[in-house]
Amino acid sequence: MKRFSNRGFTLIELMVTIAIVGIVSAIAIPNMIGWRTERQLRGAANNLLSDLQLARIRAIREAETVTALFNAPNSYIVFLDNNSNDLLDAGEQELRRVNMPTSVIISSASFFPGGVSRVTYDAKGMPSGNGTVAFDSSAGTISVIVNSVGRLRITP
Repeated sequence: MKRFSNRGFTLIELMVTIAIVGIVSAIAIPNMIGWRTERQLRGAANNLLSDLQLARIRAIREAETVTALFNAPNSYIVFLDNNSNDLLDAGEQELRRVNMPTSVIISSASFFPGGVSRVTYDAKGMPSGNGTVAFDSSAGTISVIVNSVGRLRITP
């Protein structure tokens, strides 16, 4: 008696497997896209928090003024501001230049007094004022808050 071996898959088994993969993909891909945008938003806020901490530390260490200048909607610069004019001039050291991911924008950057779009740290590490930088994306809004003594926090 001859035995037949069944190696491989039937067409029905293959079609069922493809249908299951298609259904799982249809559910998972939109969630993964939303997750990526949310991570980019939170990452932009965390990067700014780190860059402002760097600005404060460098201001103290160098005994110089360090400015973070926000160019809404998509970038900011942190630099040693030797002449304290709040502008990046020739000869001043650029510490960070950051462009936002395409899905994230700086919706507002406002520091008091005056509602300016920059924060400056003096040689003692004190900020020029308190304020907020808000980031927006399709995943929502998140803000980095600087209080009047330089403490930083992120709020969702």
